Amino acid sequence: MNGDERITMKTLFADRPRLLFVIIIACSGLGAILIYNAELAARTDSRGMDRLFSIVGVIKVPPAKDPVVINLKDVDGKDVSISDFKGNIVFLNFWTTWCPTCRIEMPSMEKLHQKLKNKNFTMVTINLQESASQVKAFFKAFKLTFTALLDSTGEVGASFGIRAIPTTYILDKTGRIIGLANGPREWDSKAAIALFENLMDNDTVATASAAANRDSYK
Repeated sequence: MNGDERITMKTLFADRPRLLFVIIIACSGLGAILIYNAELAARTDSRGMDRLFSIVGVIKVPPAKDPVVINLKDVDGKDVSISDFKGNIVFLNFWTTWCPTCRIEMPSMEKLHQKLKNKNFTMVTINLQESASQVKAFFKAFKLTFTALLDSTGEVGASFGIRAIPTTYILDKTGRIIGLANGPREWDSKAAIALFENLMDNDTVATASAAANRDSYK
């Protein structure tokens, strides 16, 4: 072994702790990636979606054969149909300005709206039998920016069998109901955001799981 080779070997052994450290860090990073991917896969399968629905407090509903049909005016008098939002996950909330728990959950709804509004997600609220001016004043006071429709006669609320407010439905990308929440929720929680992000990315998982639940009722 010549002098140069001895220097190279000496340097290699001298740097061995550093080399081992680099290897350990690299392996740890790979392990973290593998764990993350495994968790992501678990989250997006039907059981993972079931857990997210449960954590958020949303009842999974076996999807009906036909999509929801709603045609109402917004606070500016514009005709709006739920079918306008086909291709998006729709957050559909029934409420009134005098409802205390509606007031509690609306700020978290706005945060969820701001988080997801530029994705395949639409937040629609249906006010029950109040005037446009009342709803506009409420939205201004609470700094809300999502869509507000007016069920002036109460017919839409009655057709949904609304008995308590707030009541929230989740519609899949075809407009069919797949989820129901009675009462307020923390819609800006990590679990709620994860639920909607997964539904936007792969709502067929939730729909298939709900369909399986529907079949089990037969």
